[in-house]
Amino acid sequence: MSNSLRDQLLKSGLVSKEQAKTADKQAKSKLHQQQKQKRKKKKKAAQKEEIDTESATYLAAKAHEAEKQRAQELNRQRELEREQKEIQAQVRDLIQSYYIIDHKADISYHFLEGKFVRKIYVNATQQQQLNNGQLAIVSLDDSYYLVPISVADKILERLPETVLFYPHQDEPKIEEIDDPYADYPIPDDLMW
Repeated sequence: MSNSLRDQLLKSGLVSKEQAKTADKQAKSKLHQQQKQKRKKKKKAAQKEEIDTESATYLAAKAHEAEKQRAQELNRQRELEREQKEIQAQVRDLIQSYYIIDHKADISYHFLEGKFVRKIYVNATQQQQLNNGQLAIVSLDDSYYLVPISVADKILERLPETVLFYPHQDEPKIEEIDDPYADYPIPDDLMW
């Protein structure tokens, strides 16, 4: 009585031996696939549940990731330093190429650098150009230089802290402000 359905179908002649073999193969294949999927699911669940944080491979992977991040940060810092040095070199070249100097200058021109009053020696023409807004004063290696406004504009784009005196064209003039001293003229020979 332990005849399987397969055997019964073969005896009755409803199914040939070849059909029975192919049906067996398909059944075994299907069973094998199901078992394989179950094993994969169990393995994934076990991996998700258990990550041994004290294993050598886990610690090595963490150390490698940290080293990779440090290297990226160092590269970023080096790139910023390189760009900064490039900008400083450009500013240095601009100043050295276009600065205006008169070794016989005898008029001291005072300007503010932060909270301190500094002075640079200029001639009468340069003093007039500074007052008219045609020249600017820049600093390079603790020295002060006169440069044309066009050069000062380029320096302002690259390294604004280098420009110490820049005549602002958009500032309101004294006449436009309610000045209580507007009736008193400023002497031409006044120097501060």
